[in-house]
Amino acid sequence: MTDEELAEFMKRAVAEVYPAAGPLVTRAEQQGRRLRRRRLVWIFGGNAAAVLAIAALAAALSHLPTAGDSDRSAFKLGAGPGASTSEQAQPSASPTATPSPEPPMTETQMLAVLRSLLPPGSVLTDMRSNLGPGSLEVNYNDGNGLADIMIAVGPIPTAGPLTGLSCPSPLWTNEGTRPAGALPISCQMRTLPDGSVERDSVMYADAVGFYGYDIYDQRPDGVQVFIQVGNGYFDPYLPVVDRATPPGSMALWEKVAESPAWHE
Repeated sequence: MTDEELAEFMKRAVAEVYPAAGPLVTRAEQQGRRLRRRRLVWIFGGNAAAVLAIAALAAALSHLPTAGDSDRSAFKLGAGPGASTSEQAQPSASPTATPSPEPPMTETQMLAVLRSLLPPGSVLTDMRSNLGPGSLEVNYNDGNGLADIMIAVGPIPTAGPLTGLSCPSPLWTNEGTRPAGALPISCQMRTLPDGSVERDSVMYADAVGFYGYDIYDQRPDGVQVFIQVGNGYFDPYLPVVDRATPPGSMALWEKVAESPAWHE
């Protein structure tokens, strides 16, 4: 066998053993986008109106620059208040008041609120700018690894699985293996002194072990605040687990969600 024949033979062997990387990467990114859209639909109640609104928003944003995705600057955070001491109770229905006609919060406004509510010395990086008004996604580093934080503020859904809020019975089951040392799955309903209905959950782990705190706060003024704090980050669409537990405590993230500074 000549050198040329040997080289051709090796090329064919490699081509058969290793599939083209391009299609694999494309499929992974497509799956990541589907997961991201599924999360957003779940946040806003899973109803048809939310699905259409998210689809329209995604189409519009596809023509806009996303410079924020490449923003690697860090934001030093100021001191935040202590843990929540709200009373606990089982709610019978969600608030139904009409929200005030304020414009949606911008990312800059949401970042400023989040910064004021987190402990001193913490760092926010890699803010996403492609989720639209009323939404913020950023990585939070408390010194123990990156953790994805997603916050969404909008009207309480009029239809869908979150109307009235409830904890499932039985609780969720894991899709994959929960990391060693992970928090157990949990869900608690609370009624706050101001009449807000809140669901505080430690969620199930997905196929790669990603899970987190999920908090929904439905206020009497008709506004819903959602916060998800993960035990890893997204790179850029698929979850990467880099810690056993999300940062902070449920009490900390309850206080963040309950802040009156969030508005529609």
